[in-house]
Amino acid sequence: MTLSPTLNKREKILSMINKYLKLKSCSIRDFATLLGNLVSVCMAISYGFRHTKTLEREKFLALEESKGNYDHRLNLNSDIKTELFWWKKNIISRNNKIKQYNFILEIFSDASLSGWGAHCDGQSTGGSWSEWERQQHINYLELLAAYFALRSFASTLENCEILLRIDNTTAIAYINRMGGVQYPKLNRIAQQIWQWCENKNIWIFASYIKSKENKEADFESRNFNVDTEWELSHKIFNSIVKKFGQPNIDLFASRLNHKCPKYVSWHRDPYAWNIDAFTIKWNNLFFYAFPPFSMLLKVLHKIRTDKATGIIVYPIWPSQPWYPVLKALLVSDIMTIGPSDNTLTSPFRTPHPLHLTLGACILSGKLSRGE
Repeated sequence: MTLSPTLNKREKILSMINKYLKLKSCSIRDFATLLGNLVSVCMAISYGFRHTKTLEREKFLALEESKGNYDHRLNLNSDIKTELFWWKKNIISRNNKIKQYNFILEIFSDASLSGWGAHCDGQSTGGSWSEWERQQHINYLELLAAYFALRSFASTLENCEILLRIDNTTAIAYINRMGGVQYPKLNRIAQQIWQWCENKNIWIFASYIKSKENKEADFESRNFNVDTEWELSHKIFNSIVKKFGQPNIDLFASRLNHKCPKYVSWHRDPYAWNIDAFTIKWNNLFFYAFPPFSMLLKVLHKIRTDKATGIIVYPIWPSQPWYPVLKALLVSDIMTIGPSDNTLTSPFRTPHPLHLTLGACILSGKLSRGE
């Protein structure tokens, strides 16, 4: 079953929208009338409430500035026009299905001041916050954790309903109301969540869970391996790219340290292209890889097996058993990166405990010096 506005109501609102799209400003009173008409049909227009929050915020700010004077003029800025264009596009044709609350997934999320965690169907994931994120209010972090959890577990889903289980009532309110007026940071995250859902025709509902019952997500938000967040400094990486070319994927990365927009993570990650580099083919990639040193032999075997080509960063340790294998796959000069406190960076500790000399080069399993 679906909810649908009457045709007369749709046409009336469309006429109002067209009128305001031509204006540069209007009185707050007139704007409130337009907004009221839009809100009146939101129950029957899918994702309609999301596209009123910016308008409500602009009205709120205008009234605050004018000390409650509804005759004050309100500038119809680009943010307002963007939302009005959405309404113009959708007001005539869009309806809203009555929700069945038949959830295909139940996703648990939690945030601490150090990181985020999520759990779904027996699987868990999580990660640390960036330096900037760690400075934010816990309500913001709880919303962000819910967003990361959703992206981590539902990235392949469309046309479904998902239940989010959260132990923060403010985050729940901002999700279920598709945003809010008073706190713009929280509203921005809520808007990102619902935009992602709208693009995939996913409907979410957030429900409260007691913190003591949210054990798996809570554990993930407080326990993560900070040693996986080491990365090559941006300056050195740019030098590598200048010498060897721009890679199109980072094979061993995370949300916080990836060097390419497209990256593969170790575990479920909100923005990763894929999970576990060893489970995908490398042959059609020009990759960048800075793997854990303990996995270098496995990486070299993968390059040879997949006949892959890419840039690798490694410690110059000639006595290691993998070193002759690396030399056999070498198809470029070696760029030496001398030991420095600024070579490797981490949001958690600097400098790296090992004073390393690193090498960077192109390896290829297609044609190597060993063949």
